Amino acid sequence: MGMTGTVSDTMRRTATVILLLAVIAGACTSGPSVGDDAPAETTVAGDELSSTTEVTLPPEEEVIRGTVDGVIDGDTIQAMVNGKRINIRLIGISAPEGDECYGNESRTALASLVSGQTVVLASDGPDTDSAGRALRYVLIEGDPAVLVNAALVSSGAVVPTHSGHLMEADFLARGDQAYASGNGMWGTFVCGHPEGGVSADRPQLRIGDVSLIPVDAEEVDLATESFEIVNQSYTSVEISGWTIKDETGEHRLELPGGTALSAGGVLVVQTDCGTNGGGVLHWCAESAIWSTGGNTIILQDRLENVVERKAYTVVHG
Repeated sequence: MGMTGTVSDTMRRTATVILLLAVIAGACTSGPSVGDDAPAETTVAGDELSSTTEVTLPPEEEVIRGTVDGVIDGDTIQAMVNGKRINIRLIGISAPEGDECYGNESRTALASLVSGQTVVLASDGPDTDSAGRALRYVLIEGDPAVLVNAALVSSGAVVPTHSGHLMEADFLARGDQAYASGNGMWGTFVCGHPEGGVSADRPQLRIGDVSLIPVDAEEVDLATESFEIVNQSYTSVEISGWTIKDETGEHRLELPGGTALSAGGVLVVQTDCGTNGGGVLHWCAESAIWSTGGNTIILQDRLENVVERKAYTVVHG
């Protein structure tokens, strides 16, 4: 049977992706408790996962292909599918915007893989995003086949996201490995050197304990949602003008003037409003930021170099 369905028909073919992607993933170890207010069975896992991905194609009659004729940014392409041009947002990843550090490099990485290529498109979960873009895994057929979404994560061109898709554990493992290796956007000073080349390395700042609002909380108390920035350097670190953001970049906070961490110091960043001081910085957000389904906390310096990244996954057992 030939391919006659339109892109919207793939919503009825979600099972295709199960045939398309076979995942063999190692178990992750649990991390620190998320706080006294959380249910006892809830933990945050931040350790590296080990996994491999084997890509196989579904039966030919279920394959949907498109020809890529445009790359909008590091996670969005245009393709001709059944004579219609559509925008496709790659599942499970988020790229820097074009005006951000590594935005152009991310787009180039995607373009180098898919420009002009006829690719296989597979859905998993929601058919479109809030902007109306088709949500798809993008594969390049060959021996071996290339899962473009995953390849971008491994190269450090994009951030893997906690969006509940089938490949989430594998993508997060690849993200951990890319960060540990300093690939792509995770490299030291890829956005420029804040000290004019004087310092040999970035400050030793780490994201510490993460406290989340309990899933079963009757009322949302933003004061219970927080995370720690820990200075493991031997000297104080001035972090005014630095940025904290989540994995999608939807939530961002620029640290105010006068923000510094003494050697061994800890800064607690709370989601609620309040007066800064005493080792506490208030985000003053209107709603919760850090998803109880998992997220990535990213700390960038004034030039947008990534100084620290912590991906956490919440386990409800």
